[in-house]
Amino acid sequence: MINIAVIIVNWNGKKYLKDCFGSLQDHTYKNFKIIFVDNGSKDDSVDFVGKNYPETEIIKLQKNTGFCFGYNIGIKKALEDKNVKYVVILNNDTKLDEKYVEKLVNCAERHPDAGSIQPKILNFFEKNKIDCAGIYITRDGTAHNRGYGESGKKYGEEKEIFGANGTASLFTGEALEKTQFRKGEYFDNGHFAFYEDVDLAWRIKLAGLKSYYCPRSIVYHVHSGTAGKTSLMKAYYLHRNYFFTIIKNYPCGLMVKTLFWRLLSYVRLVFNVFRKKKRETEFVSGQSKARVAIVILRAWGSVIWNIPGLLKKRHIIQKRKGEFH
Repeated sequence: MINIAVIIVNWNGKKYLKDCFGSLQDHTYKNFKIIFVDNGSKDDSVDFVGKNYPETEIIKLQKNTGFCFGYNIGIKKALEDKNVKYVVILNNDTKLDEKYVEKLVNCAERHPDAGSIQPKILNFFEKNKIDCAGIYITRDGTAHNRGYGESGKKYGEEKEIFGANGTASLFTGEALEKTQFRKGEYFDNGHFAFYEDVDLAWRIKLAGLKSYYCPRSIVYHVHSGTAGKTSLMKAYYLHRNYFFTIIKNYPCGLMVKTLFWRLLSYVRLVFNVFRKKKRETEFVSGQSKARVAIVILRAWGSVIWNIPGLLKKRHIIQKRKGEFH
């Protein structure tokens, strides 16, 4: 009986698929099925998977619907099988240790209060460096990858964390079903991409479930392989979806404090860009400051436009608060 589904969403990522599927094929633990959701790729990704990995269930979409909608389609399909207890959300630009799935499942079984399990994700090109050991939130509400850029020898303790990053984490079917907005919307489709995992982490936490970090489950990840590290699209969705997440999930008092610190962060960001500080300069590399400013203003405009819908979703989230306690 197969009780685990691995969902891979792809958009023109054929160059990554051999490593991803090959490492899944080499797993010592075989009790899982793979669902491949293709977002209208033009690079023969679907043909490649169909020819080389015929056991994979393929869902072909006609256009790029974003990570959220793509994953939602895959998760919905997976959970139609009532035997599926766990869902693994896996980026296409990953390569996996042969015990990756097995260790995730073992960790979930050790923690019956878990809604999600986070593996140790290492940099694909610098395997001695951590890419992500979970999500943590700063006082201005910004989400960061725990351990990013630090030595891969660190973060060796299995422990509770704020939430699981969307690169390669396991979610329980129960948590996904209980925290969905409406049937089949596990990740917020309004996000399209970015911060969708942070939003889900908040919903899982508010519902009373926990997230755990499993250092014995190892993944190698090409950071921002699909979207790129410095793109205006990424800037737009990061800034917009940050506010989407805050408005839907934060208690009112905390929201006010968080937005105050966020305002100071924006002031510091602008100051550092004009001083050509390395981190901020890299983020806008190749783009004029005016274009970056326009993108951010568009993001803020979209937040204002979407406030009625965000408040409806906030009501759903707050109504379920503590459901698992």
